[in-house]
Amino acid sequence: MCKSCYHCGEEVPVNTNFCVHILEEDRDMCCPGCESVAQTIVDSGLVSYYQYRTAPAEKADLVPEQLKALIHYDNEDIQGEFVRSQENEKEVTLSIEGVSCAACAWLIEKRMATEPGMMSIRVNTTTNRALLKWDSTQSKLSTLLSAIHELGYKAAPFEADKQEAAYHQTMKQYLYRLGIAGLATMQVMMLAVALYLEVFGSLEPEFKSYFRWVSLIFATPVLLYSALPFYLNAWRSIKGRTLGMDVPVSIALIFAYVASLVATVTEQGEVFFESISMFTFFLLVGRYLEMRARRKAAAASGNLLKLIPAIAIKLDGEQIPVKSLQVGDQVRVLPGEHIPADGLVLKGRIHVDESMLTGESLPVVKHQHDTVYAGTLNGDEAFDLEVRSSKADSMISSIVRLQDEAQLSKPKIAEIADIVARYFVAIILVIAALTWFYWHQSKPDDAFWIMLSVLVATCPCALSLATPTAITCSSSRMGSLGILSRRGHVFETLCKVNHLIVDKTGTLTHGDIEISKTILFADYSEAVVLSLAASLESHANHPIARAFKVYNDKVPSCGTDTQVSQVENVIGSGLTGQWNNTQIKIGNAQFVLGQADDAQNTVYLSIDGQHIASFNYRDPIRKEAKDFIEKMHVAGIKTTLLTGDTLTNAEPVAEEIGITSIVASASPSDKLAFLNSVDANDVTLMIGDGINDAPTLAGAHLSVAMGGGTDVAKASADLVLLSDRLDRLLAARKLAIQTRKIIRENLAWSLGYNLLILPLAVAGLVAPYIAVVGMSASSIIVVSNSLRLLKEDQ
Repeated sequence: MCKSCYHCGEEVPVNTNFCVHILEEDRDMCCPGCESVAQTIVDSGLVSYYQYRTAPAEKADLVPEQLKALIHYDNEDIQGEFVRSQENEKEVTLSIEGVSCAACAWLIEKRMATEPGMMSIRVNTTTNRALLKWDSTQSKLSTLLSAIHELGYKAAPFEADKQEAAYHQTMKQYLYRLGIAGLATMQVMMLAVALYLEVFGSLEPEFKSYFRWVSLIFATPVLLYSALPFYLNAWRSIKGRTLGMDVPVSIALIFAYVASLVATVTEQGEVFFESISMFTFFLLVGRYLEMRARRKAAAASGNLLKLIPAIAIKLDGEQIPVKSLQVGDQVRVLPGEHIPADGLVLKGRIHVDESMLTGESLPVVKHQHDTVYAGTLNGDEAFDLEVRSSKADSMISSIVRLQDEAQLSKPKIAEIADIVARYFVAIILVIAALTWFYWHQSKPDDAFWIMLSVLVATCPCALSLATPTAITCSSSRMGSLGILSRRGHVFETLCKVNHLIVDKTGTLTHGDIEISKTILFADYSEAVVLSLAASLESHANHPIARAFKVYNDKVPSCGTDTQVSQVENVIGSGLTGQWNNTQIKIGNAQFVLGQADDAQNTVYLSIDGQHIASFNYRDPIRKEAKDFIEKMHVAGIKTTLLTGDTLTNAEPVAEEIGITSIVASASPSDKLAFLNSVDANDVTLMIGDGINDAPTLAGAHLSVAMGGGTDVAKASADLVLLSDRLDRLLAARKLAIQTRKIIRENLAWSLGYNLLILPLAVAGLVAPYIAVVGMSASSIIVVSNSLRLLKEDQ
């Protein structure tokens, strides 16, 4: 007897043994493809597909649509666009639909922590995004997304355009629900006036019953359709064994409707159809306005990704999607177009508007082999670009990702507020039950609506929104200042800083160093010693090393080979290598000559210990440096200049900008030792740019890396100053203080409101519609107060 494939219905070939355990039985499969797909369906928790399907799957369409969309995300080529990988560890930013409060985020994080291969997931309720990290050897992305879907939330890799489309679709549905609730409220209220005030005189019982039935008809679609988002959120919370903000709201609505339905059928007792309709309408208005405000707060970083064009033009004229670009591809960027990918300018001299990265309005001049970034705006000249990174690894994607990480890192005060909010819901349910029991004994007719007011008025939505909305707005504002926040504690710590530790070269000075004079001490030409120095310094990335870049690979007229081998970089001192079987060194006097008397702004070159040449260099001080230090002193912040340069070079800079405390000739270990030796009450802010600053940046309470600094420094810092303008840190500190103030105001308002409204509601002094207005207004006030942080002038 022939057997049919349980998945597709085709005949199972003889002598095959493809089988999957589905719905408590082993099911035969016709091929490895059907077996693999069926097993994936089962493993993803979508086995109900087989229960409810009306026909077998076709060979060409083996997977149900919901799962197929998720399985596509396991494709390596597709993942290349949005997944960041480091060996087996993978990371992706997700958009999540349906998240409405802190309890939703807590539920997702708690449930996902049990998944195999899960490393971490953090959900931001303001931006509706999550940062997911997993071990690719233990789990697939589609499996993890399926687990989120099982909770009732939709999750997919974050794409700005798709999230915006989903947002507009959600808002459209809210408007439909609002319209129905608003129309029903008007009709039911007219009937309620007739019922309660009897404006038409004494009503006959049959007319009262008629009005109640009509009110029931109008209120039913409000309860079943308009209020549906509240039930879905409540069900997700209950299914996850937690209590979200919409649990008391849903209980209040359902109880009121059931009580009113019973009163209408039995013609005994009071009805609350007008309260149900008005309650839902005001709740939806509040939720709609709240979502719009939260969207405004979240849009700034997501909008950056929209600056990357969808189409790129290759040198042969072929148009291809930007997401298909590979490292090494060459494309042409036309005048006035946004640059499609991070890469190198192949030829020409162009002007690029990088204001979206740095906040600087003036275009930046770029030459051949200079780096340009995706999303920045080309000027008036077309140029050719060689792609050096994928969209997922681009600077602009890194900025969005790091902003999301900073927003996801909750301050302690936010974590406490989330815990309080969760327990507060349980306490409110108990208080509401006790309130009903008390009033049922003394005034049974009023007991229900008093309980209803308690459930609604005290919902802690505002408490959960108080901190995350402020942090999200501040992070967006920080980005517009040309400052990239990489840690969540930035705003807390920046307010407390009382000791500024700052590097010199490339930080207080431009770091755009040039060789001003070459002094010869042996029988070598200037061209030879400059080429030797450039060959050595090409192995370093310090600002002084970059000053020799223009002399690199220039063969002197005498034809001498100046290539140096076996180069070793002695951080904080200089470089050494081999040239013509001799040891060659470049760096400070102690390292090169064994002497401690360095001349100002000078580096030295020696061959086998013989002093060959000295190079004088100049590095102009940043014009805003003096004002920056002065304002730090006015704010009561003491300052230390901590530099690897000599005291001779450091003193003139310190004197000009007003720093009296100097630690010079410091190696990376010396810098870290100094940081560890500062007063225990000091909250330190370290600003640096070089590899030698990395340990100190990592060890300080708060650290800032200059945007033109090394990648190691940026990786160690809490903030990256993309614009390289020190005065932007003054604005950042002002923003941090304002953020702390806003958070405190939000928490004071939300806690104060709940503490005030609770006894009034329990005492029966708050009508249900007043409770709805108060709860919605408290959430809108908190979000609107946070939106003040987006304004440029605080």
